[in-house]
Amino acid sequence: MVLTTQGDETERQEARQYLEDRTVGTSEGVFCNMRCISLTTIIVPDILHTVYVGMLKHLMDWVTSFLEQHSMINKFNQLWAMMPSYPGFARFNKPYSQVTQWSGKEMKALGRVIVPVFAATHFNPSASQRIPFTEALLCVNNLLNCHLMAQYRYHSEAMIEYMENHQEEFHRHKDVFSRFCGSKSTKEVSEAMEKQLTLHKREEQESDPAWNNLSVAAKSCCGDEDKMQIVSEIAQHLVDKSDFNFVKIHRPNHFSDHIRQLGNLVKLSSKLPEKVMMDLKQAYRQLHHHEAAFQILQTQARKEVFQYRELDANTATQCRDNDMPLTKAPIKRMLKNP
Repeated sequence: MVLTTQGDETERQEARQYLEDRTVGTSEGVFCNMRCISLTTIIVPDILHTVYVGMLKHLMDWVTSFLEQHSMINKFNQLWAMMPSYPGFARFNKPYSQVTQWSGKEMKALGRVIVPVFAATHFNPSASQRIPFTEALLCVNNLLNCHLMAQYRYHSEAMIEYMENHQEEFHRHKDVFSRFCGSKSTKEVSEAMEKQLTLHKREEQESDPAWNNLSVAAKSCCGDEDKMQIVSEIAQHLVDKSDFNFVKIHRPNHFSDHIRQLGNLVKLSSKLPEKVMMDLKQAYRQLHHHEAAFQILQTQARKEVFQYRELDANTATQCRDNDMPLTKAPIKRMLKNP
């Protein structure tokens, strides 16, 4: 953990003691003595990885688990597939549960429609579902409002305050998803715990002499009570062992500082570098992986040559249509075999 020297000695000592109590190592950072360096400018925000394939992906994992708990995932999938297309939004071809991999572009489109689909799924809830559904909808709505406002090209102080308020409201209502954000090991332990408790309850019933004398309706009633008790214990275990302690849920808290210091966040996105990386990955998949670096460069160079040829052909067509002279320049081979 890197400690900054900005602030008085008391604050630094308290921060160091806080980390040491939790067995976190402390060290002086490279930029710790530079007063002109701010922590908010060292790590700039990235809308693509922080929001699209970060928070929205986590949010959808929580939402699908929440809907499965209340047996509404099928209704959600039906409404998801029924969303019509409109300018700037291409409708999804499959229900949400059937999609195995999401790209940043698809997650961006998801952020536009998840609130109305989620709200329509919760239409006319029962009395026991009304409170958790309201909390879940408020959590989703505030997170989506915060991330949409963060993508504005221009921000006023009032707009930044609105964004901060939505972020605070999201953190206030996010506990409704607390049992669904556990790690993989926590979920595996809870499944093993559920099987053990179910087996224990069954052994208790079989060892009780009065169990065989009960009617079928009485046995069914006792079984339902035991099942509800097991579900309650598992839910409490998941809540106790789960938390929201991950980086991407914390980074949006600094969006307001980034906007004040760096301007709008859209220009800081890694969307364009990711587009270049997609071309390189595609070139790698098309090759036999022998001398991969050279072959990737050669493939990209060949692709650019075809693009230049296409531009020349289009220019020649325009010049011929307009009776303009055309000067041709030969294109040399960009890469040679080693």
